[in-house]
Amino acid sequence: MTSLLLALAAAAASALLGEADLAPALTGPPATAAALLEDGRPTDALAALGRATRPEARLVRGLSCEAAGRFDEALAALDRLEIALPALADRVLAARGRALAGLGRHREAAQAFAGVGPGSLHRQGAVLGRARALAAAGDPRSGLAALAPLLEAGQGGVRPAAALLLAGRLLAASPPPDPAGARAALLECWAGRPAEPEAPACLAALRELPGAAGEAPPPAEVLRRAEGLLERNQTAEVLALLGPVVKLAPPAAAAEPEACRARAALGRALRRDRQNGRAAELLRPVADRCTDPAVRSRALYVLATAVSAGGAREEAIALYRRFAREQADSPLADDALFAAADLAARAGRAAEAGEALAALVRDHPAGDRRDEARFRLAWLAWRGGDAAQAVAGLLAIEEEAREVDPYEHARAAYWRARLLSAGGEAERAAARAVWAGLVEAAPADYYALLSRARLAGEDGLLLPGAAPPAPAAAPLDPGPLAEDPHLAAGLALLRAGFRRVAAEELRAVERSRLAAGGPLGPVLCLAALLERAGDHQAAHQLLRGAARAALRQPPEGPLRQLWEVAYPPAHRELVRRHAPPAGVPPELLQALMREESALDPAAVSPAGAVGLTQLMLPTARRVARRLALPAPDRAGLMEPATSIHIGAAYLGELLGRFHGSAPLALAAYNAGENAVERWRAAAPGLPLDEFVEEIPYDETRGYVKRVLRSYASYRLLSGGAQAAQVVAPERPGRAGRAAARPGG
Repeated sequence: MTSLLLALAAAAASALLGEADLAPALTGPPATAAALLEDGRPTDALAALGRATRPEARLVRGLSCEAAGRFDEALAALDRLEIALPALADRVLAARGRALAGLGRHREAAQAFAGVGPGSLHRQGAVLGRARALAAAGDPRSGLAALAPLLEAGQGGVRPAAALLLAGRLLAASPPPDPAGARAALLECWAGRPAEPEAPACLAALRELPGAAGEAPPPAEVLRRAEGLLERNQTAEVLALLGPVVKLAPPAAAAEPEACRARAALGRALRRDRQNGRAAELLRPVADRCTDPAVRSRALYVLATAVSAGGAREEAIALYRRFAREQADSPLADDALFAAADLAARAGRAAEAGEALAALVRDHPAGDRRDEARFRLAWLAWRGGDAAQAVAGLLAIEEEAREVDPYEHARAAYWRARLLSAGGEAERAAARAVWAGLVEAAPADYYALLSRARLAGEDGLLLPGAAPPAPAAAPLDPGPLAEDPHLAAGLALLRAGFRRVAAEELRAVERSRLAAGGPLGPVLCLAALLERAGDHQAAHQLLRGAARAALRQPPEGPLRQLWEVAYPPAHRELVRRHAPPAGVPPELLQALMREESALDPAAVSPAGAVGLTQLMLPTARRVARRLALPAPDRAGLMEPATSIHIGAAYLGELLGRFHGSAPLALAAYNAGENAVERWRAAAPGLPLDEFVEEIPYDETRGYVKRVLRSYASYRLLSGGAQAAQVVAPERPGRAGRAAARPGG
């Protein structure tokens, strides 16, 4: 029995991934070859490899030769490499197929592509490659048959645009030609896969079909494409596509379903383009006359948002209430009631707002606005002078959320203590106990920052000092993920020096193997590997979902490693170079980047903000002019150095404008400086905690809290002996005493 236990322990230990398992297989100049290849420099990659002969070097050599068009050399390097690197067999076979096709050895290429199995990330490319190879070998019908795995089901049940494009071309060219089938495939590609890069080529191929020279797609297909683009926030093309369609369409009516859909889609696009008056004009008849429930429901809700944005408060309230009545089963019904309550409250009609919120809580117990509605009911009670009712409401939220929603629990607890602190000695002592508990439970939480300041007698936020030094990193434990072929492929690629393609494999690891509430070791393992592959965004998202509770606890002991992956010091040298001269604490800039872009340099928001610091082009160009930098374009803002330099300078401007108040500067970064000035003017002298809670925009309110939480987290991990520090004690709306500049 003892020997069996020892064997099991040895097997378990062997599954752990230590630094030796993660160390690069190539050293010296060859270690840079894969990075050079991923940077589009295959010739430099080959030069860096020299005479290296390890299997990983042969892989880089083969892929580099293929990229350089040296197909004979590629085949020689890749020969039987799938045996030496079994985790990358599919990648080797796909590369061999491409090299054989490049040499015109199409039958052999088709055979190589056929070896790439269904679970591979290269499966779609291999199926397409095999179909093209068979067609190039003079057998287009076999090429069409080879496409069947993609055309019949596709990945996730969706036929890929590239397969539809190839099918359309083969159907048009194969004997006998099938123009009707070709037309159907190409229309499906253009209209049904509107955001795919092949869509323009599908339209061009469609217009080249016999008898279709210059022919425009039918209006129904134009509408289908526009609706697909709308779901992907490509508003400008939707406006261009649907303007002519709506102009020629009959009025919206029950008997005109396509006209209803077209007007509804164009109205939604106009609303996103902030053309609220025109949007409302198009959407009113859809909401009143059209009978398709889905079209009418969405049109009515968007109409209410357009009218509200246009400033017609009373009509907007009526439309939101109408939506809640007519669409009571819609997942947006609670949102409509909440919006109506918010507008009523801002008009000073607290009783009406309370009635709408109470209806939301009563009628939509599973709605995603229920918790916020309950908090707002307590807030209205407090603002109306009924502190006892407010405390009771907050206590109910606090107790219900204790085990299920840490955010709602902390918010309710903080504010209940805040109300108690205005009472007698016993109430003040109870308040301090609540605040101390919040600080201990989650030291970087937004409400812990407020609580720490309250305990210190400050009006603002108090950042924590640095946590204890990190212990030695423990080996990574993949647990059940060890059986996933994508994890094995990602590891092999990382060891070969590939980061981008390693991240692609790691993102494909089957997440269902990570049991909810299960051990955090496999979660940490996958996130740490994604981090090594340079995919901060994927690592961030994984931990935000699977390790939320652990990241609320102090970053001590085994949790320290988890925190360091969740809050990586991405682009640390650039941050350290540009943040201090701009008057910005490096940890604050790091936090802003994490929350703005999930540390993705190529991130682009639906509104058009670009890069790590999510700058709008006009703002970036104005700040660049002040810095005597060239005016950046969209591609330039995707360069980390440019984004960080300009983003730091802009955040520094805002900190200066708002007397060092990080919360106000962050609110302005998200919603605009003028908006923050309006909010301050509307509520002069409001304490900071109340001001943030009353920010009118949900997005901005949540953004400020998230960035401050990340700021505190980076401070905890900073490694220096930093003391706790007050952030922005100044009250919004008055110059008052100047706040200490964060990090200054």
